[in-house]
Amino acid sequence: MKKLFFIIFIVAATTGCKKLTDVLDRQPPNNLVPENVATTAAGARNLLNGTYAVLHEQYYYMFTEFVPSVMAGTMQRNGTIIDLQFQDNNVRSNNSAIDDYWLTFYKMINQANWVIQLVERLPASEMGQTEKNEFFGQARALRAMAHFDALRYFGQFYDLNSAYGIINKSEPANYTRRNAPRNTVAENYEFILSDLDYAIENAPNFSKPIYMSKTSAKALKARVLLYMGRYADAADLADEVITDGTRTLSPTFAAVFSTGFNSTEMIFMRSTDAVTFSSDRKKLTYAGSVHALAGAYLRNVMAGDPRVPQTYNTANNNIIKVYNTAYNAPTYYLRLAEMYLIKAEGLARTPSATLDEAKQPLERIRQRAFGAPMPSAATTKEELLEEIYLEIIKELSFENGADWFAAIRFDKIMSIKPTVTNVNQYILPIPDAEILSNTEFGPQNPGYEQ
Repeated sequence: MKKLFFIIFIVAATTGCKKLTDVLDRQPPNNLVPENVATTAAGARNLLNGTYAVLHEQYYYMFTEFVPSVMAGTMQRNGTIIDLQFQDNNVRSNNSAIDDYWLTFYKMINQANWVIQLVERLPASEMGQTEKNEFFGQARALRAMAHFDALRYFGQFYDLNSAYGIINKSEPANYTRRNAPRNTVAENYEFILSDLDYAIENAPNFSKPIYMSKTSAKALKARVLLYMGRYADAADLADEVITDGTRTLSPTFAAVFSTGFNSTEMIFMRSTDAVTFSSDRKKLTYAGSVHALAGAYLRNVMAGDPRVPQTYNTANNNIIKVYNTAYNAPTYYLRLAEMYLIKAEGLARTPSATLDEAKQPLERIRQRAFGAPMPSAATTKEELLEEIYLEIIKELSFENGADWFAAIRFDKIMSIKPTVTNVNQYILPIPDAEILSNTEFGPQNPGYEQ
């Protein structure tokens, strides 16, 4: 990504503290603050690039792979980098890793908020309104993604009536300490959908999968709607992404990953190059001493599946899919195959949709995997949902939590992982640092109270 050192310096200057209230509200000890950076169109572009640069933090590019996968059993811990608490589904609120996990999502949010506020102030001589709207669209899509990720991991995302949401942040730091209460889950979803609707209308058309676009905003909204239980709406929107022609399935599963940023089905992914890879923490996790391996559950589900060679090494169970060194180990956030599976699941959960309608997108993914038609044997929607769940594991394992959240959504996780015995374990505790420093936040998540 352009001017990477400068970008990361901006991000560090605006977000490099430990507690959320400190991260968002305390002035950095230098003059390279956003107000001084984004006074021209070039400065605003650097600030927007700085928002994308948050994806280069290990808690956004790597922890979003191994934390959910280890909790789901599709990966297994094989060293000390991955905290045993994740594998045991027994995460404590004083765990420093979840503190950093929480903060990274809010770093993205805060950086996006700076873009939204400061680009608005640019005179027309520096940037026209159409370009401003495109900046806002990208920033709001990234802000929606970060809010949704924070909600998925730290809020009761599965219950629209729950008071245990996360904090909505719609403006950047004002450099004074301030507290903020957590919002309800319904308020979180309303905020996320508002951002995505704006991005669908105003973000740039798709150009490269390393940038947010109308297509990526629409794909992310389809995922959000599925998590909300709005199944028919999720299926309809996923179908729009499938049929608009912007992205197409790669001819083979191998080609999805062997063509890197040129893959026809990648919708949004982390941009990596030799410079970023030189310090990439994935090299310590998936290579070298190898701290993460394909889990026994995944190996059992995928036995004999043609996607295995691109997913993990059967000789030593080393992770392959998200450690693609030919393309400097990118991270996959959204791709078209997920839209087919969202459409299949959404239709299977919609009473008015027929069984055959719900089968079609699933069978398309199977056909791509096997290189030949693979009809569904399901005679009921319940049987079809079982097939869809297994396909999600085979197709999307290690990708942005797809395996963990599917195990929750399909009510599988307690049978897969005996260490999950209570719904409270579906989400992580709010970090102690946030609870202690933010006096207005509210109660700790159920099951994690001191």
